[in-house]
Amino acid sequence: MNWFVSAGSRPEAPVRLFCLPYAGAGASAFRRWAAEFGAGVDVVPVQLPGRENRITEDPRFSVADVADAVASRADRPYAIYGHSMGGRLGFDVVRELRRAGRPLPLRLYVGGARAPHADGPGPFDGLSRASDEELLRRLGDGGGLPADLLDHPELVELLLPLLRADFDRVDSYRHVPGEPLPVPIVVFAGRGDRAVSREQSAAWAEHTAAGFTLHELDGGHFFLHDRLPELAALIRADLTAASTNTRAGTPDAGPDPVRAAGRGTAGAAHRVPLGDTGWSVWRDAVLRTTGFPADGLDLFTAPRAAAAADELLATGAGEDQFDKEFEEALRAGARRLTDLAADPLLREAVTWQNRGALVAFDGLVRGGADAARNVRRRDRERALLKYWQRYCGKNETVGFFGPGCWVTVDPAHPEVARVNPGDGLTRRRRVWFESWALSAYAERIGADLTVRRWWPPMLRAHLAVRDRDVLRPGRPPLTLTPVEAALLRAADGRRPAADLVADPAIGLRRPEDGYALLDRLVERELITWDAGLPVSPDVERVLAERIDAIGDEPARAAARAGFDRLRAARDVVAAAAGDADGLRTALDTLDATFTELTGVPAARRAGQMYAGRTVCYEDSARDLDVVFGAPLLAELAAPLDVLLRAARWLANALARAYLDVLRGLYEELRADSGAPVPLADLWFLAQGMFWGDGERPVDAVAADFAARWAGLFGLDALPAGTTDVRLRAADLAGRVDAVFPGDGPEWSNAAVHSPDLQICATDADALRRGDYTVVLGELHAAWSSFDCAVFTLAHPDVERLRDALAADLGQRRVRLLFPADWPRRTSRTAESLTGPTDRHLAFLDAPGADPARVLPTVDLVVDEVDGELVATAPDGQRWPLVEVFAQPLSAHAVDGFKLVAAAPYTPRITVDRLVLARQTWRTTVGESGLATATGERNRFLAVRDWRRRLGLPEQVYVKLGTETKPCFVDLAAPGFAVMLCAMVRAAWVHGGDDVSFTVSEMLPTPQQAWVPDGVGRRYFSELRLHITDARREDHR
Repeated sequence: MNWFVSAGSRPEAPVRLFCLPYAGAGASAFRRWAAEFGAGVDVVPVQLPGRENRITEDPRFSVADVADAVASRADRPYAIYGHSMGGRLGFDVVRELRRAGRPLPLRLYVGGARAPHADGPGPFDGLSRASDEELLRRLGDGGGLPADLLDHPELVELLLPLLRADFDRVDSYRHVPGEPLPVPIVVFAGRGDRAVSREQSAAWAEHTAAGFTLHELDGGHFFLHDRLPELAALIRADLTAASTNTRAGTPDAGPDPVRAAGRGTAGAAHRVPLGDTGWSVWRDAVLRTTGFPADGLDLFTAPRAAAAADELLATGAGEDQFDKEFEEALRAGARRLTDLAADPLLREAVTWQNRGALVAFDGLVRGGADAARNVRRRDRERALLKYWQRYCGKNETVGFFGPGCWVTVDPAHPEVARVNPGDGLTRRRRVWFESWALSAYAERIGADLTVRRWWPPMLRAHLAVRDRDVLRPGRPPLTLTPVEAALLRAADGRRPAADLVADPAIGLRRPEDGYALLDRLVERELITWDAGLPVSPDVERVLAERIDAIGDEPARAAARAGFDRLRAARDVVAAAAGDADGLRTALDTLDATFTELTGVPAARRAGQMYAGRTVCYEDSARDLDVVFGAPLLAELAAPLDVLLRAARWLANALARAYLDVLRGLYEELRADSGAPVPLADLWFLAQGMFWGDGERPVDAVAADFAARWAGLFGLDALPAGTTDVRLRAADLAGRVDAVFPGDGPEWSNAAVHSPDLQICATDADALRRGDYTVVLGELHAAWSSFDCAVFTLAHPDVERLRDALAADLGQRRVRLLFPADWPRRTSRTAESLTGPTDRHLAFLDAPGADPARVLPTVDLVVDEVDGELVATAPDGQRWPLVEVFAQPLSAHAVDGFKLVAAAPYTPRITVDRLVLARQTWRTTVGESGLATATGERNRFLAVRDWRRRLGLPEQVYVKLGTETKPCFVDLAAPGFAVMLCAMVRAAWVHGGDDVSFTVSEMLPTPQQAWVPDGVGRRYFSELRLHITDARREDHR
């Protein structure tokens, strides 16, 4: 039998390329390849049996047959290209060649093919069982047939047996886990391919230990025809370089990711050097801003009333003057608050946050500025003031009243910054559904079996099945009947229930029995049988796909009609942008529609922050372009280097501290039950040291961290009364390595740190001239803060960010799969840069799990390998234990990065032009004396006296131990003073005298806000960076 067809033999070519076709195709699919590749590559299409000149043969074949054929022609360096079905076939052929000890190819090139282990629903699934008409229709709809083939019935008739044989191979394909190939894999993906997703293409990275590259080409599933010149050029360049290295005796390093034409790999191109520190900064950065001008915080200040109060307190004289000034300040404040209560922009912002608060606003407007100052009036003013200080002073990425934007860091730009505001405040506004809301709708329609039977049941994410036993965290295994076990194993989150109950391999007598059994498995909390919606902004698209998958036409139409009503009501909300009253009406209508369709209230978790309380939310992008240039990088390099080396030490010290405790727990478990130790058992015992209330490793490490800073800064030796410590990075450089030693990051997340920098400048021109100071807001140590939907959705190329993160942190990272009720877990805050080879660790039940990524803790074991604790999955994949706990470690690294201990007073600390710590005062609500002050007059006097005693500036931020966020307070404004006293009293009632009370200086001030809009108003801002440790390669 002849396995090869000449495509223009080139016996003189130094390298050979074997080509394996897609389902239903023969060697002629590669007839144009020889001409494209030229004399340097001998293109050898493989002719599989049952097609073209072998059409009379049985179309079935074995991998060993193909491998033998390839080996028989492997008389020179060679590579294999496989397209679609041919891609997986090529992978199995290389595996067989390795098993047989035959010469291996230089490369495995794969086009338009899912990775062997990557399943998931696709347009070609189950085609071997479809009728002729359905098979051809689905192939055509999914882009799996050349467009003109159906115009030739005689060709279709000849092709159908071959298609059925090939798709029987596709449908019956089962990946057997094994060691990664010692052969580089280069994958090509069509951007318009409806059969293979980018993630499924990128997942090939798991199957090679010799280098991986992903190229994306324009085109659909058959880009090998449409984009042949580009495809051939990429393969020719890579293969020629590989064969040249082989002939020269140079080790082949695999595909060069930096030179790769696609976006599947990322080198240092996404980063720029941070001076000569060895750190590098991402070119992409986030600028978070306020939605209301900074000078709004000055509206209520009353310097004359404050001066009169201070005089009265100091001398006991001038009471009449104080009363006069105080009353005037109250009247002026009331007028401004009344005006603000009617302000359309403020009302629109509050409508998004809390429509109930508009009752207070309406009451202020109705009563007017001269209304009696009774309790109701004062409460309403306080409510408005709290919103106002937040919208003017807090850089929160939320709605149009906290817009952010992506900016560029470019060392080629010669100025500190180039700032170009647009005409409006926002460039883009979009309204999204919260995941919980669409899950409620899906649950309502899924209560109907005619809907639910088309949705795939799935073993709950945190469980695993071994033989007939269900493994459950913290509980003994549960033994199932043979039918239950078969059904549970088949419930893979991909096959609809209707398919499962009809599968004779499960052993059900009737489909109806299968549906009843699935319901019982749901009741026993062993499976989910629902729409499987993720907690992410992608939830709307996924629900639309689930509804489209409903095979019953009336049920599908009804489900879609309700969904369309929800979408239409949401679209009215989005269209109401800029119309406060219209927005209020639209949100009310959406809520009513939602409750009508779901039977569920349209709000949840009242009063909680970051809780996704409502049916929908709005995010926006600021109408602003900024490029930060070389001078800023040069100024910040040295002081940031000091901070970053400390962050490196902190991340490594935390990892070591937790690993020590984890090893102790591991040894205890091993002594009880032997090795290996189930990860679920170790995870359960470790929870207290991560999330418990008792003593935790992070506490000792954080205390040591702050003590090291105190020593580096010389805080213990400062003269009494020091308020401003100024240091030079050059003077600290020699001591930093001794105080914070470390060669490089010792775990993946520790390679990236994310500082928030607040730039103080009077305006954009001053910033451009270099007249500025920078203040460190926070440093998110070992935390990739860009990995959040609220940021990435506004980026023009999310894939570039995803590739950049994978380049810096590596492939196959373990991420946590969080339960639905996990704090601060919403669509807005969901991680959005998960790489194609990352896995999700399920330690509790969680919604929307991707079956291809899930790693239940019960399915992994921990053992010691070469002195290191590692977690091993059933397929043999391994992770260092520190990587399994990387996410909670990162959370503690962020919390643990505190430069100063909780002393009663900390001076401002500045290194070069970077303020590392603001002046801070720490007291308690009992010591303040503000909790017991009553009446507006007495409260203002109490606040002025408290300010004098502590030596506070006029404008500060306060943080009470009972509150989540700090709050701006103008101590010279009676309204703010009254608000502060009410806050302190509430904290005192809740927690007593010892509730912590922290005050920090305001820096930048309203006069130091530089971000402009199109008409010259200025706004507060915060620049968030990603900075990568150049030493990460030594620890990967």
